[in-house]
Amino acid sequence: MRVDHRPPYNGHYLQGVSCPNVSLCVAVDDSGNVVTSINPIGGTTAWTVTNIGPNDFTGVSCPSVGLCVAVDNNDQAITSSDPTVGAGAWEATHIGSGQSGVSCPSVSLCVAIDEIGDVATSTNPTGGPAAWKLIHVDAFGSPLGLSCPSVNLCVVVDHSGNVVTSTNPTGSAVDWTVTHVDSSPDGALQRVSCPSNGLCVAVDGAGNVVTSTNPTGGPAAWKVTNVGAGDAVSCPTIVLCVSVGGAGIVVTSTNPTGGPAAWRVTHVDNSEGYNFLNGVSCPSSGFCVAVDGNGNVVATNNPTGGAAAWTVTNVDSSNSLNAISCPFANLCVAVDGNGRLVTSSNPTGGAATWTVTSVDGAGSLSSVSCPSSHLCVAVDDGGNVVTSTNPTGGASAWTVTKVDTDSYLTGVSCPSINFCVAVDANSGTVVISSMPSGGPAAWTSTDVGSSPLYVSCPTVTFCAAVDFLGAVVTSKNPTGGKAAWKRIQMSGINYVFGVSCASSSLCVAVNGEPAANDAPAGVIPPASSTLVSSSNPTGSAAAWVPANVAGTNLVHGISCPSVSFCVAVDNAGNVITSIEPTGGNRAWTVTNVDGRNALTAVSCPIITFCIAVDGIGNVIIGSGQP
Repeated sequence: MRVDHRPPYNGHYLQGVSCPNVSLCVAVDDSGNVVTSINPIGGTTAWTVTNIGPNDFTGVSCPSVGLCVAVDNNDQAITSSDPTVGAGAWEATHIGSGQSGVSCPSVSLCVAIDEIGDVATSTNPTGGPAAWKLIHVDAFGSPLGLSCPSVNLCVVVDHSGNVVTSTNPTGSAVDWTVTHVDSSPDGALQRVSCPSNGLCVAVDGAGNVVTSTNPTGGPAAWKVTNVGAGDAVSCPTIVLCVSVGGAGIVVTSTNPTGGPAAWRVTHVDNSEGYNFLNGVSCPSSGFCVAVDGNGNVVATNNPTGGAAAWTVTNVDSSNSLNAISCPFANLCVAVDGNGRLVTSSNPTGGAATWTVTSVDGAGSLSSVSCPSSHLCVAVDDGGNVVTSTNPTGGASAWTVTKVDTDSYLTGVSCPSINFCVAVDANSGTVVISSMPSGGPAAWTSTDVGSSPLYVSCPTVTFCAAVDFLGAVVTSKNPTGGKAAWKRIQMSGINYVFGVSCASSSLCVAVNGEPAANDAPAGVIPPASSTLVSSSNPTGSAAAWVPANVAGTNLVHGISCPSVSFCVAVDNAGNVITSIEPTGGNRAWTVTNVDGRNALTAVSCPIITFCIAVDGIGNVIIGSGQP
């Protein structure tokens, strides 16, 4: 679920939207997300983002609340009979080459188009591959849009200015007729909408609407009119058409065949400059929803009412959540790179149960540790600790304290409310406090002869930190000064991306590749990622055993709630689990849970509950027995 959607962000490219009525809208994006709402004008919290998988969606059609069909560039139709209940309600079916659009006039007919002139039809869209039939219908251009107002008419438009029509869509190729209707420069027909068999309106790349009251009547039955139209169009009735496109415009008409004077251009989406509106769906003349390339939905109850009648809401944005800590199943706190904390006392309750809090004075937050519901400590890139004894209490409940001048705190671990250890890779220190919310004087820096990036302290008497150079620095007396810390160079390991210690008898580090500009001079990133585990963390280098379990993927985080269970996450949306963490490659299992999104961190307060976060603001929850 998307829980962090405050600017600055780079939203996903919403490709299409379909609203079978005013109480359901379903949009799709280029990152495998479906974005649904049963209250489309209810603001951000009324929309739910669900990742279906590594799909580059190109279109969606919902003929009723009981059927939605999306298509993607991976040759698939992805269907659901209950589109708002989560990823498990969607099923992918291979139907042909890369699909570019879909139209379902009823639950018993769906027609999809691909990029090489094929249509795929089905009278049972959820019936699997055998229920779809592929027909080659357009040898002249690449189909870009289609509309089927009924089971007796489908109209496809293509890149060459052709319309391809059929009154028997499930028939053979001879039942489809290609007609050239648009010879204007840049006359590639982008989309088409037919509210009835007696009206079709297409739009092209030159700002034209191409209209017909007799779509199968040949070239003379189509009229090209320049009105400044966009690249998408929806006509809920014969007396309303709405086109959307570049510069955040909507172009509306209550008389679509009435010539240029019958169309009105309005700028409605200038939330971040003028956004490019990619799709629009109008289930009635009193309701329209458009989507843009920055994750916004733009909705109205009065499509012809001018700019003030349209509302822009961001529903699918992309803040990177960097770390998360869950002391219990009823409290989780995540942090992002823009000084915000994302908290929930009901982590499985959906996006509405998460609160985003900006803390004045906080920099880019890199790590967080919550030993209880009465203390959370985050650290940032400005040498600050950000503490709260009431983590869900809003901005005023958090205090920013400078404890490490001109340094970058990259990790923190608090095994109890009376003991926290932060690490600073720039100065090679650990910064320790027995009273974390006690202000600057309560924190003491100790040089440990390393450049620690991440730290894990399962108890107040044992800590392990790891660094860029593949070393682990351990201590059985963390407050005992430099002499109490021991540095071990792990064999063959040169960049460690995280560490979790369930106890002093189990630590697991992840050896992953840094971003190109993150690695210090002289550090050569590894070709692949490795988990490095030890049942004797304070022993020699030989006590640390590597296991390559992620292939070429990069492991970004690790959490071990016990010595018999660990969960790691990687940059390909996988969780990597083991009930025998020191057992080598065979002991680890890789499972994809987040499509192609990069998972950045994971926290497991108990072996039956884990939450991971990713680079686009999602939390991914796992529960049940390992």
